[in-house]
Amino acid sequence: MRLAALVLLSALSAAPSRAAEYDCVIDPSETVDVAGATGGVVAEVFVEPGDRVTDGQLVARLDSTVERATIDILNLRANDTSAIEAQRSQLDFREAQLERTRALSKRGVVTREVLEEIQSSVESGRSLLAQAELAQRIAQQELRRAKAALARLEIRSPIDGIVTERYFDAGEYLPQEGRIATIVRLDPLDVVTFLPVSAYGSVREGDIATVHPAPPVKGDYAAEVTRIDRVFDVASGTFALHLRLDNSDHAIPAGHRCTVTIDESS
Repeated sequence: MRLAALVLLSALSAAPSRAAEYDCVIDPSETVDVAGATGGVVAEVFVEPGDRVTDGQLVARLDSTVERATIDILNLRANDTSAIEAQRSQLDFREAQLERTRALSKRGVVTREVLEEIQSSVESGRSLLAQAELAQRIAQQELRRAKAALARLEIRSPIDGIVTERYFDAGEYLPQEGRIATIVRLDPLDVVTFLPVSAYGSVREGDIATVHPAPPVKGDYAAEVTRIDRVFDVASGTFALHLRLDNSDHAIPAGHRCTVTIDESS
């Protein structure tokens, strides 16, 4: 009797729950229209619809004939040290000459005017060397800027995903900020369902539900509640619930109907 009473007391004190099933839709977690940073003639497109791409992968390249020629010229300037070497050699000679002249000046062999003239030439040589070094640093910065301008003509994927659309071919003109392709992220997937307002508060972020994709996709999959809509839809009396469904092997397609089973605590 005592054991039965304890069991009854435990059952009464436990929070009751019920499992409810709702219709849902499986969507990509991200959809990105990949655009160019600038307009130009499309030189190459490297993807087709259905291709898998990774974050940073080259999707397309605009014509860059002028930019590459500019980089070749700036490479020569940035790596040319002949002017610096010539100025350094002249400065070394003038500094050695200054040391000899100072020694002779102390012995009274040369006049002070000659010494000051050589000192002036040394200062002038140092200034010319500094100018040559500055010119090379400027050339190196111009080279970096030219490479950055070239990179703007290379269109890369911002996510891991699948290409669903390709809008331009080689030879066509891509307008500024025009989209070259659409890429969707299929891992994870975003499962969206709508619950009645009466169920608000019965589900919390972090709860685990079970997703059942419609045929022909088979299987039951655990999904985590990631977002609960805080604004109700007055017309339907519902609110949206988003769940994260891991899909590392891409076995579950997006754009597919499903049902989701949720344990709701009352």
